[in-house]
Amino acid sequence: MADATGTRTPPALRTMRRELSLLAIVVLVLAGFGASTPRYLSAENLLNIGQQTAVIATVAYAMTAVIICRGVDISVGGTLAASSVLAALAMQSGGLPGGLGVLLVIAVGAAFGLLNGALASYAGISPLVATLAVCALARGMALSLSGARSVPVDSGLYLWFGSGSLFDVPVSFLIAVLLAGLWFLLLQRTVFGRWVYATGGNEDAARASLIPVRAVCLMTYVLAGASAGVGALLTTGRVGSAQPLSGAGLEFAAITAAVIGGTRLSGGHGSIVATALGALLLGAVNTGLSFLQVSQQVNYFVTGGFVIAAVVLGQRGSLLQFAPGSALRRRRSAPVAAAAQRAGTVDAVDAMAQPHTLELRAIGKRFGNVQALADVSLRLRSAEVLALVGENGAGKSTLVKLLAGIHTPQQGEILLDGRVLALASTQDSRAAGIAVIHQHFSLIPDLTVAENLALARGHLPKRFGCWLDRAAMRRSARQVLDALQLPVDPDAIVARLTIGQCQMVEIAKATLAEAWLIAMDEPTSALTNHERDLLYRLVGQLQQRGCCVLYISHKMQEIYRLAQRAVVLRDGRVVAEADLARTDAAALIRMMVGRDIREVFPFRPARTRDLLLDVRQLSDRRLLQGIDLQVRSGELVALTGLMGSGRTELLRCIAGFAPFTQGRVAIGGAALRVGSALHAARLGVAYVPEDRHREGFVGSMSLRDNLGLRWISAHNRAGFVAADGLRRLAAQLIARLGVRPPDAENLVQQLSGGNQQKIVLGKWLATEPRVLLLDEPTNGVDVGAKFEIHKLIADLKGQGVAILMVSSELPEVLGVADRIVVLSGGRVAGELARGATEEQVTGLAFKYA
Repeated sequence: MADATGTRTPPALRTMRRELSLLAIVVLVLAGFGASTPRYLSAENLLNIGQQTAVIATVAYAMTAVIICRGVDISVGGTLAASSVLAALAMQSGGLPGGLGVLLVIAVGAAFGLLNGALASYAGISPLVATLAVCALARGMALSLSGARSVPVDSGLYLWFGSGSLFDVPVSFLIAVLLAGLWFLLLQRTVFGRWVYATGGNEDAARASLIPVRAVCLMTYVLAGASAGVGALLTTGRVGSAQPLSGAGLEFAAITAAVIGGTRLSGGHGSIVATALGALLLGAVNTGLSFLQVSQQVNYFVTGGFVIAAVVLGQRGSLLQFAPGSALRRRRSAPVAAAAQRAGTVDAVDAMAQPHTLELRAIGKRFGNVQALADVSLRLRSAEVLALVGENGAGKSTLVKLLAGIHTPQQGEILLDGRVLALASTQDSRAAGIAVIHQHFSLIPDLTVAENLALARGHLPKRFGCWLDRAAMRRSARQVLDALQLPVDPDAIVARLTIGQCQMVEIAKATLAEAWLIAMDEPTSALTNHERDLLYRLVGQLQQRGCCVLYISHKMQEIYRLAQRAVVLRDGRVVAEADLARTDAAALIRMMVGRDIREVFPFRPARTRDLLLDVRQLSDRRLLQGIDLQVRSGELVALTGLMGSGRTELLRCIAGFAPFTQGRVAIGGAALRVGSALHAARLGVAYVPEDRHREGFVGSMSLRDNLGLRWISAHNRAGFVAADGLRRLAAQLIARLGVRPPDAENLVQQLSGGNQQKIVLGKWLATEPRVLLLDEPTNGVDVGAKFEIHKLIADLKGQGVAILMVSSELPEVLGVADRIVVLSGGRVAGELARGATEEQVTGLAFKYA
């Protein structure tokens, strides 16, 4: 997250700022009510506020953990009532001593939490529905067992927790403070706490890091139930009896305290200290309103206002979006664009009617202290394919967002056919005939292809002006799909299309919107070979129809196949403009990285030793059939083939993330237990998945915590993280991997794609693996990062690691592999020695396809 100037703020500093802000607000509220009612600031009332806050805070701490883990628990009020009634009845009728009654009330609460966790984590029921059902069950149990009457408690020890005091301070308040410290230690200093944040931040990545996700979620619910039991103990002690209707609204108050404290309902973020301050703020406001004799209805309005304000402030950028240069600038820019259009400087563009030229002159864009673009000038013309190339972080995405109207330049100007063009919004961009196809598509998944294409026109066809004319939508969609020769059904639901088909629909949308300039950002990163070839043909068609295609890619092959010119960005500046017919790949790479990289895929000859990975006759009854494969220490074997040939499936079987039904996998001679990723990891297997965003890293966690996700499982002290060791590990890995910027406190989501991939790789290198499984390790990273990653892989080979790598990029396969194993239709089609040609690999890939 950036501050008002756009500078990245470390997560720890951002949390501290929020906590200090909340503390200041609490002090202001106390001072404000104290000025209105002097008795409000008396020692007696302040202690009363602390006592009233204790129950909310006790439950809110656990609620924070549940929400961090991407859950919610609305059963705590009912759990509190049932726990208090059951414990009171046990002490009243069974002669249970007060000490055992204390343990019983907490155990009953934990039992309800266990039920919540089992339903939400293991039965797969929505947490909202599961906890709602348990709330009703608990509340009904409390009412039926008590006969809807209070149950008196006469144990002095039991009552002391809610009504007693130590040194004139309520015991309940001291318990809330003690629990705050324990929860802080649990979440910030233990392995379990790291697991909670990882699970909430990215469940798939946590699971791929061998974190027991369901058990972690279950435990947070158990702790929430136990906390409700503690709340029952405190509540019963205050009134001297168990009330079957106690705890009503407690879940709302606990969630409110957590949200005010900055806990995000989307998971992965939260602070116990901030939650405690949120609970204290609620207690101070509620007590102050009571002093002023304000009605309960007004109290609800105030509490609701706090929640809304907290959620708004918790959004990315919060009120900082209103800082000079952001939303305010956009608001000023919109009238400029409108005035320009009224003056005739920008007309609606018909993409096919006439040629156009878009010129960027001395464009500059700064985000805080970061100069994203500086003095960028380039020209885009109709009927050409222009490649925009550069390393991650060079400014390509910022430039594309300027064209899309998402950002506005702070220096320079944009001209369309010689006339000044103000792109203050995405609507302005579309009106100028510009379409941007991002890696994350803008299609509506629940609508059909025809409906999505109709929306692209800006108006929907209707019959008699009353209802949608779906037949007209289908005809229009069929016309554009046929014109572009796209094999897509207009009636298909977008959610059921492949990524390649979605890519085609996005392009069809652009042509329907009469775009003459189409920017494509890494369009082939997730396509099959057939879909890639179809996209290449489509780019050629668009060029023939008079469109300009701004093509962003890290793959040299397709840049030279599709584009005529390349504009090279480095550090936010245009460093070169190359005629690709006269510029070879090596020269283009030098322009991009600013140094001489003789080989993008450096090769180090293997010095093979022991057999480390031995796969025999492996089958999974779905795709894989009788796979035999061996990899020795110090060897890199490339596994290639067409999309769907079984490459990823084989890696996941070896890593223990997928079961196989026949055959055997041995690591260093030890047989792998089928479907046990934990056993594979213990045998020395590390698996770097294909999709780093989904399974590789937890974006909401720091570099240090991501790098240590696996390491801390084996390097902890009775469950507590070895903080000094983790810091040393992170510093060593960041230096070894060449991560930029080298700040261990940065969030991984703030890094470029290449640096994110290094973090995923580093997480497993921390475990010192013997066998390294790499699934598309350089997918979507720039040339410089590819070189660095493969240099690291070559170093691992030299250290004796056995490496099995999946890649769809044939130059990469041919460049780094000692041996090549080609899969086709789930079977081994053949094995090739180093020096094989692309034709040989391709021929084997189609053998059983």
